[in-house]
Amino acid sequence: MNDVDRRAARPRIEAAVRHAHASAARVTGDGRAAQYIPELAKADPGLLGIAVHPLDDEPVLAGDVDVPFTLQSVSKVLALALVLRLENDTWLDGLAVEPSGDAFHSIVRLEEEAGRPRNPLINAGAIAVTSRLPGATSRQKSRAFTEYLRELDARPAYRLDRDVYRSEARTGARNRALAHFMNHHGLVDDPDVAVDAYFRQCATTISARELSGAALFLAGRGTDPRSGRSFLAREQTRSVLAIMAMCGLYDEVGRFAVRVGLPAKSGVSGCILAVVPGSMTIAVFSPGLGAEGNSVAGMRALEVLSNDLELSLFD
Repeated sequence: MNDVDRRAARPRIEAAVRHAHASAARVTGDGRAAQYIPELAKADPGLLGIAVHPLDDEPVLAGDVDVPFTLQSVSKVLALALVLRLENDTWLDGLAVEPSGDAFHSIVRLEEEAGRPRNPLINAGAIAVTSRLPGATSRQKSRAFTEYLRELDARPAYRLDRDVYRSEARTGARNRALAHFMNHHGLVDDPDVAVDAYFRQCATTISARELSGAALFLAGRGTDPRSGRSFLAREQTRSVLAIMAMCGLYDEVGRFAVRVGLPAKSGVSGCILAVVPGSMTIAVFSPGLGAEGNSVAGMRALEVLSNDLELSLFD
């Protein structure tokens, strides 16, 4: 996009972000912060931040875009991108890439399919991905992940929220069961290391502003336009986006495809990352979750943005 086109586009994006924030703010009270992780249950349900980051411009921001939150399941996308960059793509064949149709922490289908996760974005698949991060210990794997985040967005530090980490570790028996089941079938080498690294990965803090920048390479066919650095091959980026589109919002993925029409990944802290290939990233944050575990206000904001800016890939 040239300078004239960029100047013309920005006011439209700014107006859409204002509209999305105003619309989403009206439903922040309709959701409830995640209750099964005690520290997340303490989140302020009134928080709402929206960051839209075009590939060729500075981000457009509204609301609580600098309030830190934990990445939770949005970390699964970034960990997957790192593992794909480091390993041969055929490693994905051990996971499959199909929607699960079950709860994100379900063990039922994992047992039915000999320990093979349906996709990398449910908990079992994400734990398997995390087990492939560099390092022999959970701390080393966590360090590799946070160093990767710094590499993506050139930020000085990404902090572990130790209270959330401890809370997840105390309540994470089901994730441990998933890891040990996959270990039984030979997919995860050290289940205890894998699960602890996964808890640390999920408890890494970020803001909506930072997330929109860190994920910008996913909108740029694997290349960050700010630095020109390639973080993922074009074909690998396409795979990640396709998995997000099919599996990123659990049992609300179909509704999201109809109403928003973008690859996206949600986290139970209330964040959602959406990608418009070739155009922009969108990071929204609001802790109140709906019945399917996705941010109520975040879903509303993304629907408004998609409609106002005509972003749906199916349009």
